[in-house]
Amino acid sequence: MKTAMQWLEEELRNLAFDEIHHLGMGDIRITQGMLNDLFDRGKEMEKEQMVNAYNSGQQIPPFEFAEKYYNETYGGE
Repeated sequence: MKTAMQWLEEELRNLAFDEIHHLGMGDIRITQGMLNDLFDRGKEMEKEQMVNAYNSGQQIPPFEFAEKYYNETYGGE
């Protein structure tokens, strides 16, 4: 399993070598919408990883409590 940051790094590196987005000299063309999508997906992965880590260390509480904890602590939705 990848961390959210490992996933984001891989996605950005893939864009750097994609013909459509590659501008040469290591530059990539990426829109704000593409960045927003990557960030949103990465944040969701990070949230899931944190909730799973929290739950794996607890007998109780259930997932809903862990998600509430994440939202209150990290400002999730």
